Amino acid sequence: MIKQRLKKGEQRKINWDNLVKDLLENCEHYHSQFYTNKKFSGPSHHFHLRALTAIDKEKAEMTYAMLVSWGMHRMGGGAQMNDYKIFEESIFSTLQEIESLKEKKLSEISKEDMQQLEQIFDNLNPMRSSKKIVAVSKVLAHYLPDIIAPIDNEYTFQFICEKPRQTNFPLNWTEFELFKEIHIKLFKPVVSDGKFISSAKNWLNDSQFHWDTSLPKIVDNLIVGKIGHLKRTDDNYKRKKPISILE
Repeated sequence: MIKQRLKKGEQRKINWDNLVKDLLENCEHYHSQFYTNKKFSGPSHHFHLRALTAIDKEKAEMTYAMLVSWGMHRMGGGAQMNDYKIFEESIFSTLQEIESLKEKKLSEISKEDMQQLEQIFDNLNPMRSSKKIVAVSKVLAHYLPDIIAPIDNEYTFQFICEKPRQTNFPLNWTEFELFKEIHIKLFKPVVSDGKFISSAKNWLNDSQFHWDTSLPKIVDNLIVGKIGHLKRTDDNYKRKKPISILE
C-alpha cells in the first residue's frame, strides 16, 4: 500500500470508484461477514429499531437513546452529547426540511436536495464534543433511512482511506463535503446497482438479517463486515495492545 504524502493544505485523495467496485464485487462475502461477527446486539439494535419506527417527540427521544447505545456519549471521557433539550430543539427546528425529503431515495437525490441536506446538517446539534459528521449521519439515518447511512470512525474512515487503523477524519476535508461525497460517490452508485438491489431485496425480507433495514444501511453493513473481518484476521488492522511496564 502506497502512503500518500500530502502537501500542506492538500486534501486526502479517496478512490471512490475503487471502493464502489470493491463493495459490488464482494457484497455477498461482506454481508456474510457482518452477520458472522454478531458483534452488534442488545441496546444498539433495540434503539435502532425504536428510532426508525417512533414518531413525533418520541422519535427524537428514541434517536437520542440510539446515539447513546451506539457509543456517542462516554461518561468517563471521550465523545460527549449535548443535553437532550439542545438536541431536541435542533431536531424540531429542522423537522419541516427533514420531512420534505422523507419520500426521496438516495438513488434519485438531486443537487437541490443535497443543498437542503447541508442546511439540515449545519443546524442539527447532537454533540457537545467531537465532529458532527458521525452523530449527524446516525441521526439522519433514522429520520431519512432511504437517503442517509450512518458514518463512523472505526469502520467508514478505515474503509474510505484504505488504510489500517486510520480512524481519524481524512485530512483537509470539511465535514459536510465528506458527508456529501460518501453518499453521492460511494453509497449512491452501490444502491443504484441492479445486482445489489436484487440481493438487498432478499435480505430485507429475511428476518435473520435484522440489521438490514434500508438500502443505505445495508451498504454500511457491508463496510462494517469487511473491516470487522480484517480486524479479526489481519494484524495490520488489529488494535495494538499497549506494552505492559512489567514486560
